[in-house]
Amino acid sequence: MTAITRLINAARRLRLQAAEADLAFLEARAPIVIADQRARVDQLRARAGLPPLPDSADAIRRAVEHRAKTSLLA
Repeated sequence: MTAITRLINAARRLRLQAAEADLAFLEARAPIVIADQRARVDQLRARAGLPPLPDSADAIRRAVEHRAKTSLLA
């Protein structure tokens, strides 16, 4: 194994470690960010006199799609 091969392999391992650390950070942070955004959306909906969003991501997606289609077809 040449020195350049060892260097390339070491760089690949470091890049992998950085990517894994980023993934771990994002996975740990995601629930907090989602909860913050949900609170913000609920706050804005309350100010607009609308009910809070449902807890299900699929129900939210369906509601958003429905509103988008309704506005396009109207």
